[in-house]
Amino acid sequence: MKVVKLTSTLIGLILAFGVYGQQDVSTKKLSVKISNIQNKGKTLYVGIYRAGDEFPEFNRFWKNTKVTTTSNEMTVEFEVPYGEYAVAISHDLNGNEKLDKNFVGYPKEPFGFSNNFKPKFSSPKFSDCKFSFTQQSNSLTIKLID
Repeated sequence: MKVVKLTSTLIGLILAFGVYGQQDVSTKKLSVKISNIQNKGKTLYVGIYRAGDEFPEFNRFWKNTKVTTTSNEMTVEFEVPYGEYAVAISHDLNGNEKLDKNFVGYPKEPFGFSNNFKPKFSSPKFSDCKFSFTQQSNSLTIKLID
């Protein structure tokens, strides 16, 4: 009898921790509005990064999307759980699928970051561009730097 009672108690605890111990990892829609798009018909690369990802490397994102520009403003959406993220955008004007840079490493093509961070002497850090995606804060606008 004691074995059965102990087993049922153990199963109850496992089920309780399984149900209540899990975090909500359901995804929600994050909208990223991009403004100051100068060239239609070119590709925008939009990457979303988490802390620990190789931000702002344009090919080292957590999730990404690419879209062909059709107007001066566009919105892209990501399905992600609530949390802290950073966004980096590049506008590939010559179709070579990378962000071209000059001899000192500054982009020659339009680009942008969350918080509309504008780098001066080096690439931004995740902490410069991070934002909190919550139920109340579920969209952001990034103006491309050209």
